[in-house]
Amino acid sequence: MEHRCSTQRPLARWLLAIGACLAFSQLSAVTITYTLDGDFDLGTLDGVNHTAPNNHQLQLNAVGTTFPVLWNANAGEDTLSKIDTSTNKELARYRTWFGPAGQPGFVNHLGNAYAGAAPSRTAVDINGNAYVANRHFDGKSASVMKILSDSFIDRNGNGVADTSQDTNNNGVIDPAEIMPMGDTNGNGRVDPAEITDERVAWIVYVGVPNGLGRSLCIGKDGNLWVGLFNTAQYYKISSVDGSPMVGPIAVSWSPYGCLVDSNGMLWSASLGTILGKIDTNTLVVSSFNHGQFGGNYGIALGNGKVYVASLNGRSYIQFDPTTNTFTTPAAQFYTSYGIAVDGSGNIVPGNVNSGGVTKFAPDGTVIWSKPAQPGTGEVRGAVIDANNDVWLIHRTSNNLSKYKGTDGTSLGVFPIGNSPYTYSDATGFAARNITSPTGTWTAIYDSNVAGMPWGKASWTETLPTGATIEVRVRTADTLGNLPLSAYSLVSNNTPFNQSGRYIQVQARLTANADKASPILYDLTLSSQGTTCDVDGDGDIDRNDINAILAARNTTAAPGDSRDADGNGFITVNDGRMCTLKCTRPNCAP
Repeated sequence: MEHRCSTQRPLARWLLAIGACLAFSQLSAVTITYTLDGDFDLGTLDGVNHTAPNNHQLQLNAVGTTFPVLWNANAGEDTLSKIDTSTNKELARYRTWFGPAGQPGFVNHLGNAYAGAAPSRTAVDINGNAYVANRHFDGKSASVMKILSDSFIDRNGNGVADTSQDTNNNGVIDPAEIMPMGDTNGNGRVDPAEITDERVAWIVYVGVPNGLGRSLCIGKDGNLWVGLFNTAQYYKISSVDGSPMVGPIAVSWSPYGCLVDSNGMLWSASLGTILGKIDTNTLVVSSFNHGQFGGNYGIALGNGKVYVASLNGRSYIQFDPTTNTFTTPAAQFYTSYGIAVDGSGNIVPGNVNSGGVTKFAPDGTVIWSKPAQPGTGEVRGAVIDANNDVWLIHRTSNNLSKYKGTDGTSLGVFPIGNSPYTYSDATGFAARNITSPTGTWTAIYDSNVAGMPWGKASWTETLPTGATIEVRVRTADTLGNLPLSAYSLVSNNTPFNQSGRYIQVQARLTANADKASPILYDLTLSSQGTTCDVDGDGDIDRNDINAILAARNTTAAPGDSRDADGNGFITVNDGRMCTLKCTRPNCAP
């Protein structure tokens, strides 16, 4: 087995762990600890850092970020596009309804975003999974679909993900690269057996027929809230399987987009002059009228405020929940549909008529203002990506445009599906920075031993009140099978039972309501039965040696951690061998 070890360690870290060092034996037991910057860099940092002066520890970034993926609904063709916001390429496209032409149940409404299933609102959870709501102008009940970000359901048992992908690497998903879906039983609904793309987890129906699903957002518990425009109702459904949890909840407005803040308050636009609110903790409903400023459209959160796009030429309308007052502080006025808030709290509403965009500081002053890029037009949505760059969604020109977040430099125009119509939290920016401020560190370790039995994770942390660190693991004997394994939540220094050559660990850091970050100093993974680690705490010290000596001259079962030489007996020689393997100075506990 490979034996890796960092060569330089601060003294304080020696007192915590041995850094990415492996203790191994004839039984192939293994312990690996991540604690220095170089160790953490062996994994993927997403929204977390070990930047000076806080080196050799993980904490949340000061400026918010999100996944480098944008999920755009194409309303005219009933599909959902997955865009890599770093390369600007379309990675996949998923059918939200039956198609293509020739498949039973297919409805052709190209160019018409208000017919058929017509997907629109998207939401992204803190794990990167995406959800899209079909509005259903065809009189059917609203439907919601879940797409998995890094796993799949092997429905045909062939061991690979049968899914949409850019097979010719041209940066755009061509029709042949989209998995078909047909209404094989003719019942006018998508049933589980009719889903062919194995990244699509489920499709469920919400509410009564003709409810018109125009609102979708992620709650603090990770479950979904779905608002129906025609029936003025909200429902809560499970993010795991789409099953109903709460509802219907009657409201006094027509739901038109929503977001949930860090206190669990659901804020809802209305396409009118009402800003709606549902306390998702108590289910108390309230509303606020901004009639003096005209109607609203899209919605965003930031700076402790609620922002709605202005249909009546004021760029955006700002609501302060501490005073329940509305203002229109923008120094430049225009009509907007889509609106977003970036990682620094700046407000970005798209200019629906000019096709351009302006970035406003929290006090309403203009940071930069840019015209439309060639070949675009109407701005339906505005979205912030992982680099805090700005994406505009152009319904009538079937494309997206991108602007550099810092100064508004034009970064290009990119083709997309028919009638792109998303103006919700299409990258998960609000979910990850407002609803649940979070970041992750993920690493994969290769033990080089098939069926390696893993048994414990332990870590050192600092948790401000209300902040959390959660650690999840999954294992497999091949890298390709890791996505087929579900993550399991593990407790600090508590045994678990998983086996596989590869172990993937993910630490999720979540700030409290005041955005105070937790700190992760180190994380250790141990296999079961690590030789000499008798108490299973991830190190070898005097406590372990004493336990071995206390059992000397007794027989040992195969794999007994006290039997260092593996001869089936526990003797003083085992104590001596383990003393040489002590992982702490002077073998001190």
